[in-house]
Amino acid sequence: MPFFKKLYTLISWLLFLTQLLFIGILGYNKFRLGRILYYGDSGEVNVGYEKYFITLQFLLYTTFIVIIIWGMLTPLAVITNRRLVKEKINIFIGLAGFVLAIMLLLIDPFGIFQWFTS
Repeated sequence: MPFFKKLYTLISWLLFLTQLLFIGILGYNKFRLGRILYYGDSGEVNVGYEKYFITLQFLLYTTFIVIIIWGMLTPLAVITNRRLVKEKINIFIGLAGFVLAIMLLLIDPFGIFQWFTS
């Protein structure tokens, strides 16, 4: 049980921190530097921002992988929370990361999801 609790906590924090990095890159570029990063279609890439887009691609793939792992582990965490009263697993951080991930994928401020689906 302690291994599963640590694994679930790690995956939940990874999901949450990945979304915070997305928001951090968006805030830094939009509010601090005054520029809007937009990846767009696979044919029209903004030249000069390759390092940001490599980071955004990495964060997008990380989000997909961590959401899948988090989604498979969450039912087990809920079941163990019902059985064990002493060692409850906090699912709030993972849930917050999941909600942020869905919101960022729907809003798509960088056009990275549009690039991924084209």
